[in-house]
Amino acid sequence: MEHLRIGIVGNIGVGKSTLVEAASRKPYDEILLSTIPNRIGDEKVYAFQEKFNSKVLDAFYKDPISTAFMAQIEFFNGRLDRQRQIEDRKGIVLEDRTLAEDYHIFGIAQKIMGNMTEEEFLTYQRNYDLMTQEITQPDLIVYLKADVQVLLDRIKERGRKSETGIPREYLEQLNQLYNQFINRHVTCPVLVIDANVDTPLQNYIEITINKIAERIRSLDLRVTTPGISEWVTLPETAATLKAIDAELKLEKFLLENPCLISVAGNVGLGKSTLTAIMQRSLRINGLYENPEDNPLLGKFLKDKKTYCYDLQLYFLKMRKELQIKGTSGKESYVMDRSLPEDLLVFCYQFHKDGFLNQDELDMLTVKFKTVCNEIASPDLLIVLKGRTDLAWSRIQQRGREMEMEGGWSRSEINALNGWYRTYANDVCRFGYHKGRIIEINVEKIDFTNRIHIGYIFEAIYNALTEGFVK
Repeated sequence: MEHLRIGIVGNIGVGKSTLVEAASRKPYDEILLSTIPNRIGDEKVYAFQEKFNSKVLDAFYKDPISTAFMAQIEFFNGRLDRQRQIEDRKGIVLEDRTLAEDYHIFGIAQKIMGNMTEEEFLTYQRNYDLMTQEITQPDLIVYLKADVQVLLDRIKERGRKSETGIPREYLEQLNQLYNQFINRHVTCPVLVIDANVDTPLQNYIEITINKIAERIRSLDLRVTTPGISEWVTLPETAATLKAIDAELKLEKFLLENPCLISVAGNVGLGKSTLTAIMQRSLRINGLYENPEDNPLLGKFLKDKKTYCYDLQLYFLKMRKELQIKGTSGKESYVMDRSLPEDLLVFCYQFHKDGFLNQDELDMLTVKFKTVCNEIASPDLLIVLKGRTDLAWSRIQQRGREMEMEGGWSRSEINALNGWYRTYANDVCRFGYHKGRIIEINVEKIDFTNRIHIGYIFEAIYNALTEGFVK
């Protein structure tokens, strides 16, 4: 885990900024940092407060009809700029209001109230869709929820001049949109905090931060990605030697303790490349699906609805055989793609696209779950994650005929990426995988760089040996 993003969301005056600021300072920051698995010691809690042009905000409150479009673009741009800064942080990131709120709460509210024309809203909507394609939801959302009268009292108490004219009806509208947002649009875990409580501020903050820490621990953060910066900041010779040591150490372990490692990830993100590197470098066996030998894949890519169900059954049978071989206990194996991916990523997307009907999806769910209950899980699941643009560019570069002619489109790769964002959690909480998991952000990793591969090998070794008893 390079960083854990926590979105602090809620209506105007509910206390988001106060909580975010307090949580980033001692002693509360240590409560949150204590939840990080395999903590190294240089992690911090970062508070990203809302940043906006005060002149724009004042102009909006004075004349929301003529300034709504301009104000929403300004607020949106401020949060986009903040998002770039978040990517470089290591530890826990607290976001005072999330990017999605700009659209789902405040943008939609302005359209409902008639403060944006149809043309302005469509432009704003398109801008939001294009600019947020590669931005994932936070790992956890903390929803501070309070009644309108409580919000009005707090707004009056803090005495911001620009907020004195906020009408009750506007806050009621926002509360309704927040309820809809949390229940219909948020897919990450949510912690709801009752912010109506009349508790002394310090007590409220301490209780709330402890609740957040408890919720983080309940997420079972087995996904562990220590910072690669510790490797690349070493002198090149020292880093190379460290990589060699990590490779030899992992190779020895896998020779003495037969394991199956499966590699998951979207089309184009490098599953087969990493699998091949692990096979050769660690002197273990490779298990591949070999798409060129698949009698249905080419037909499916040309006519997805006709061949979808049969293709999934083929994949299930094939991967079951590979996984049984890999978990035989005789030798160590690395497997290109994990068995549950076909169901939890591809089948769900194909159902959404209309290539599988509900009965077919239900039947496949039964068959996949039965197989996963019958056979042993891989000892380690590696999940590769990266932007759609990166996956798509690599698909174009490698130029496989079946992928280029009637195969994947960019929109399809982007849709699959949405399922992969939660795959590492879903595969465990739905009961399809019982081994360990690590995630690797391929945006920051070069599989052709020996030092980077050494970093991966060390992460694999640490995951496999945590609590290991021979």
